[in-house]
Amino acid sequence: MKIKLVLLLFIMIACSGNPQEEFHNLHPELAQKMNSKISSIYEDYNIYGDFLLGVVNENGLVYSLAMNRNILAGKPATLDINSPIYVASHTKAFTGTLLKILEEDGQVDLNKSMHDHLPEITFDGSIDTKAITVRHMLNHTLGFTSNPLVWKTAFLGYSNGNSELIDDINSSYRYDPSHQFRYSNTGPIIAAMVAEKVTGNSWKKEMKQRIFLPLKMNNTSANVSDFKLEEIRPSIQMRNENEVFSSGFYKQDITMSAAGGTISTVNDLSKWLQFNINRETSIIKNKRSFDELHGQTVQQNRTYFTYKRHGYSLGWDIATYQADTVLTRFGTYGGISFHLSFMPARKVGIVAFSDEDGLHRLPHLMANYAYNLLIQKPNVEDIFNSEKEQFVELYERNKKDPLPAEDMLFKDSQENDKLVGRYKNDKNWPEIIITNKEKSYEFKWGVLAGPIYKSADANRPYQASLGPLMRTFAVHKNNGFVDSLFTGSLKYFKAN
Repeated sequence: MKIKLVLLLFIMIACSGNPQEEFHNLHPELAQKMNSKISSIYEDYNIYGDFLLGVVNENGLVYSLAMNRNILAGKPATLDINSPIYVASHTKAFTGTLLKILEEDGQVDLNKSMHDHLPEITFDGSIDTKAITVRHMLNHTLGFTSNPLVWKTAFLGYSNGNSELIDDINSSYRYDPSHQFRYSNTGPIIAAMVAEKVTGNSWKKEMKQRIFLPLKMNNTSANVSDFKLEEIRPSIQMRNENEVFSSGFYKQDITMSAAGGTISTVNDLSKWLQFNINRETSIIKNKRSFDELHGQTVQQNRTYFTYKRHGYSLGWDIATYQADTVLTRFGTYGGISFHLSFMPARKVGIVAFSDEDGLHRLPHLMANYAYNLLIQKPNVEDIFNSEKEQFVELYERNKKDPLPAEDMLFKDSQENDKLVGRYKNDKNWPEIIITNKEKSYEFKWGVLAGPIYKSADANRPYQASLGPLMRTFAVHKNNGFVDSLFTGSLKYFKAN
């Protein structure tokens, strides 16, 4: 009996020193069930792209899962917890934390106005900028958005720094005097301008110095150029189950903004989640700061997939899932879908990622399954099957909107060569360049570029595949020569 007690004590001590082993002992079936579920989804829908998931508790990363077609077939694969992944709009949670850190250091007052920090933003006096605070910027209640700002920072790029973006804000904006919660990239981007002004550094440098390095997130950056491009998990579009239409990572440093500009890894993100789960006073000095970082600063009333969102903090959606409060901040870009969430009361969180277009709900579906297994819901399989129906519905809907076939590629000809040239816009949007490339045509808009296909829209007979964007356009001819181009509501003039 004595020997058995000693042996049991030895096992308990060994487990207490290994969080992953302790977690496995508490949840012995989780790994098998998670792997079985994701494998069956990959097989049933012939999925090509990547999937990653990690479970994090107060001790850090305790479980991870990687899946793609090679892994499913038992072939060598480079996908793991250290693979660089784009977290898209989860960047807003980092940005909110950065501004709170600066407030703790006395460099920013979240109650100070836009007029105090950025008097250059005037709207020609039509909006009272003294009534818009930094807090409004972070919780999406600043009351306005600017399409050129959003498009340039997310997709197209720009060349004259914040001054160009401020000119865009002043000249092109939409205003909502109610200042109700309206989710947008605009606020966090302007908040980053405030951070740059008070620190004298780029927000990217401040993020690295004040968040990433202190949390030992050594493989996390707001610059694409800090990574080998071929190692970043790409956005993938499939023409059919076995033919890749496009694959690539379409961000550049200039389009990595404070609203959607971070690349990280599951391993690094587990440290970020652990920091939030434990409300650590490391990069944050005062635990009371988490009251705003995690607590409701404004109401919202939206449902996303299975999450009933009722509030927003300085960077997190506050939602309810299966009667539990869950803080979420997700992100999408092209085919990439990113999930990061945690349940404060249960001290557990999930990071999940997929990169094949049409599978945007997959990370959320599998995160929910993991949560329900961890909570030991009695009807976990019924919940999964019900939620899977929503996943399949979106997947099937996307399949009904096929990508252009190869025979729709716009082939070179003397007549089609009339499209070739540079096109300028008088509203300071990035130029469009059309070139003849390898017997077809390339459409370059800002930093994005891709082939031109025929369009089924008679009013917009051309479409450019630009990675995260499929952009239709038309041209106007004068005396047989193209003199202007129209895309969306924008008009471009062909340069001589």
